[in-house]
Amino acid sequence: MEQKKARKIDHEEYKEIYGAALCISSFKHLILSPESARNLQASLQATIDIPRVPSLNGLIGRCSQPFEKQLTETDVNSKQCRLSINKVDVENAVMPLLKEEEDVEKGIRVKVYDANGKEYPMTFKLWAHKLHVLKEGWIEFCTDHAFLAHQDFLKLWVFRNLHTQDLCFFITSRRLQEFQPIKKRRLNA
Repeated sequence: MEQKKARKIDHEEYKEIYGAALCISSFKHLILSPESARNLQASLQATIDIPRVPSLNGLIGRCSQPFEKQLTETDVNSKQCRLSINKVDVENAVMPLLKEEEDVEKGIRVKVYDANGKEYPMTFKLWAHKLHVLKEGWIEFCTDHAFLAHQDFLKLWVFRNLHTQDLCFFITSRRLQEFQPIKKRRLNA
């Protein structure tokens, strides 16, 4: 088996790397003007697909990339009263935005917004020690939008409210004439 050889860094490249590291390390002491902060926030948000809802303007802080979910029978069942969220989506979209003191096992109070900007208070939690769900308010959201199992597909964003730093979700939907569940293929990492 061939051994990897260490790449030799020349003097100019070293100076460039060192300068970049020094610049980045000084950012924690940088105080931005309000205008510069808005410009930086706008440029960061331009790299993420952020929901465009007038009533949410100025509320969206740190935001996840969106993910999709096909609704299941249990998601729209009024006796279940919860929206289950795939573990991989939780790990990629929700967990990076959680604060140290937030405990998904105890539940986190969240605000969920629809495409019209209507707010629904809910709880995000780990249910039965294995399934991440949105509860306590989900059935109202589901009823208000007349969701149907297997036909409705949700697009979810997770974000921090810029002013309160509360965890929030934004959900839009689209309906297809598909009556069978679509199984996601597992990707081998």
